[in-house]
Amino acid sequence: MKNIIFPFVAALLFGTAVTAQSTSDSIAAKYQLLPMPGALTIEKTYPVLGSYTLNTTEGTQQNVMITLDPENKGMVWIEGLPQGKIKAYLKKAPATYRILAQKSETGKQVSEGTLIFDQETNNLNIALGKPFDTSNPAAIFNLKPTSDVAMSGSNEVKLKSKTATIKMKTKVLFYTAAKSDQSNANAASSTTTQQ
Repeated sequence: MKNIIFPFVAALLFGTAVTAQSTSDSIAAKYQLLPMPGALTIEKTYPVLGSYTLNTTEGTQQNVMITLDPENKGMVWIEGLPQGKIKAYLKKAPATYRILAQKSETGKQVSEGTLIFDQETNNLNIALGKPFDTSNPAAIFNLKPTSDVAMSGSNEVKLKSKTATIKMKTKVLFYTAAKSDQSNANAASSTTTQQ
C-alpha cells in the first residue's frame, strides 16, 4: 500500500509544480514590468508654473510669469499681463484656474476670468471679462479669434432686475502665450516660489 501512495503523491506534486510554472510563464508573457516613474516634482504637479512669451497687438513680445503662492498651493500669481500682477485659483487639476474679480497690485480693476494651460501644445490661454463657467471652463476660448496675439472682443450681457432688463456690452480680453524653454521655466518657478 505504501508503494502505491508514495508514487501517487510524487506525481501529484510534480503536476502541481508544472501547472504553477506554466501559469507564471503565461502571466509573464502578457504583462511586463514598467520602469519606476521619476520623482514627482512641483512642475509635474502644477504644470502651469513657468515663464511664457506673449505676443502683443503692437507686435512686441512680453514675458508672463506664473508662480505658486508660497502659503496657498491652490493659488498662483500671474505677472506680466497689462493689468499687472493678479491671482488665480485652481478649480480643476492640473491646469484650470479661476480668476476672480480683483484689483491688481497696480490698482487696476480686473474682471473675472479663466486661465487654462494646454499641456499638449504648451500654450497658456487667459480670458478676462466673462465669469468662470464651472461646467465647461474651456467654452470661453471657442469664442476667441484664432491668433497668438492678445485679442479683445466684445460680448453682450443681459442683466435682469425686477423692474427692467438692461443690456450691457462687456469687453472680453483673450491672451495666448507660449511656454518658454522648459529649463528656464523650471529655474524661474523654483526661485520665485522660495521668496
